[in-house]
Amino acid sequence: MQDSYYRTVIITIVLSSALLITVGLRKLSGEPGLLDFLKQTQPVSNASNEDKVKANVTLPDRAPIKRSEVSHLIALSNEYAKIAQVVRPSVVSVNTSGTKNTRVLDRTGRTGYLPKSVKGQGSGVIVSEEGHIITNHHVIADKQEIAITLANEDKYIAQLIAIDPSTDIALLKIEAEGALKALKFGDSDEVLEGHVVLGFGNPFGIGRSVTNGIVSARRSSRSDLQPSLFQTNVAINPGSSGGPLVNVLGEIVGINSSIFSSDKENPSFQGISFAIPSNLVKKTFMDLLKHQEPMRGYLGIYADSIESKQVREHYQYSQDGGALVHEIADGSPADIAGIEEEDIIIEYADTAVQGGADLMSLIQKTDIDKEVEIVVWRKGRKEQLNAKISQVNAGINKLPSPKVSVEQAKRVLNEIGIQPFNLGPSSVNGVGVQVVIANSLADGKILKGDVIYKINQTPIYHVNHFYQVVLSTASTTNIEIFVIRNGKRFLSPIVLEQVNRH
Repeated sequence: MQDSYYRTVIITIVLSSALLITVGLRKLSGEPGLLDFLKQTQPVSNASNEDKVKANVTLPDRAPIKRSEVSHLIALSNEYAKIAQVVRPSVVSVNTSGTKNTRVLDRTGRTGYLPKSVKGQGSGVIVSEEGHIITNHHVIADKQEIAITLANEDKYIAQLIAIDPSTDIALLKIEAEGALKALKFGDSDEVLEGHVVLGFGNPFGIGRSVTNGIVSARRSSRSDLQPSLFQTNVAINPGSSGGPLVNVLGEIVGINSSIFSSDKENPSFQGISFAIPSNLVKKTFMDLLKHQEPMRGYLGIYADSIESKQVREHYQYSQDGGALVHEIADGSPADIAGIEEEDIIIEYADTAVQGGADLMSLIQKTDIDKEVEIVVWRKGRKEQLNAKISQVNAGINKLPSPKVSVEQAKRVLNEIGIQPFNLGPSSVNGVGVQVVIANSLADGKILKGDVIYKINQTPIYHVNHFYQVVLSTASTTNIEIFVIRNGKRFLSPIVLEQVNRH
């Protein structure tokens, strides 16, 4: 019994000694100790995490290119940042809301209308310290409430001062405490193809952003109803409309307005965007501020430059410049003055006409009611004519007011069956066709995507004007509709029968 006791003590001492020696050796070698092993935890190490990472991973500590080798690019990058920094406080987000009537059918097939809430978004730019804001007309069209969010997130309800649908410009104003940060208008006549420009806006409502590019082209208008536009490769998406296009000095040289997209159902940026030149925007701003309507000159022609040598030979015209007249609006100043289709306008108000864009600019800058001398080339010789310039869009609201009830108006418009939309900036006046109602008078004759530029010899300017003309004439006569389809202008009308009054 005593021997067993001694053996047990000796074995315990040996095992304890072995355990202590093992623990000591593991500590010296950095391996986990017994307690660590039993706790299933990692040992505490005197080395930092960074040291352990460095022990396993080597990270580069210098850029592959020296700053001195790209100093110009660094300076350019910093200059872009500077432009964004000074421009952003003047850029605003525009959020709109309202209601519109939606056509519905009841169980018996009768047509009715239900109010539907609609919302929209866009961008704008502050142009005066007093709170005047420029945006696109299509951003706020048919909306009852316009909310403005400044760069510092202050929010205001804006007052609509006036609109010019033909240039797609709207003038708003907010009442803020103190002077606001306004952006200066630049001279768009000095902008050349290839110049660097930056676009600011609120694409898709995700927040303010800036994109850059160049002016790709100066797109000239052929109609004195529409402005010439800048074409750029600056990325513009829904929500950016109405934001400023600025030069490298941070000056407004245009207002971003639209994009070119082959997908009309889901338009998105495809490398081509358009902006309204700042000189026209500034003049429109001053006109709307003072007169609440645009005050541009109007002659009533559709004309362009003569590029073809064969065309010059056909008209026996050997001079440089000139603008060939393709179309004249009935009752317009050009019509009254005796200008004819296929005339070549070579002088306007004692100024030689360099081309179609030059002529349109001269017309639009002319004072209202001013009589100008126009020299044309007709059948191999010069002729001098005189035209009294009128106001653009004059007469839109002077058509006889349709004496029909709301219910009659709904019935007439449903029977005609055309639901139009505003084109925005374009080289032509008119409205686009969004929907053609099945089994209506227009079904099978007018197509979705057509542009209606004239009805019964009356040029069409925007959606409300379309409704005004249709309601004034549909119950009294057949309707002659002139369209542009797939880029081709139809000179013969599409005739819709007179709508029955009863």
